[in-house]
Amino acid sequence: MKKLIIVLACALFVGACHCAKCTTQTAGRYTNKPACCCKHKNPACRCADCAKPAPVVEEPAPAPAPKIEEDEEVATVATVKQNDLGAAVLSFKDPINFKYNSDEIDAASNATIDKVATALKKYPDAKVRVAGYTDSLGNAAYNMDLSERRAHAVAERLVADGVPAANVSYIGYGAANPVATNKTAEGRYQNRRVELEVTNN
Repeated sequence: MKKLIIVLACALFVGACHCAKCTTQTAGRYTNKPACCCKHKNPACRCADCAKPAPVVEEPAPAPAPKIEEDEEVATVATVKQNDLGAAVLSFKDPINFKYNSDEIDAASNATIDKVATALKKYPDAKVRVAGYTDSLGNAAYNMDLSERRAHAVAERLVADGVPAANVSYIGYGAANPVATNKTAEGRYQNRRVELEVTNN
């Protein structure tokens, strides 16, 4: 019986924590303190074996946010380039047309606007500015006003299609920034255009 007691006592002695902060010695034997946290699963131990910092696990970097200039749906209706301010400029492959001397969008252009609106809704943080342009014929002040009204009409159509209104603005540039010569009918047709300036946030 004595041998059995000695064997059990030795087993308890080996299995106990013996760090200075985890144990007290009473009458020749070790007794675990109730708040000990070492490898013996006692949460407050600070002994050398137990106080080692936990390994740092590095989380994978988040995937880069998608950009509208890389969107395949946008590429079907517009070409994309960056301007000097870093915004993506969407130039419609089939220009947005309007009634003569008016800001009323031609019905044939609605499908194009609808398609780009569908793409824009995938980027809820993107800011969109609709830019309107005219050719150089006529009064400069009138052209500026007309280009702004046409840009406004397209902006309203985008919002009606579900693009957040807070993300949409518009501006008229008149005859500024021509993309072709104003000396030919074809060139003037190309200059009478609407573009979208998109900033990814």
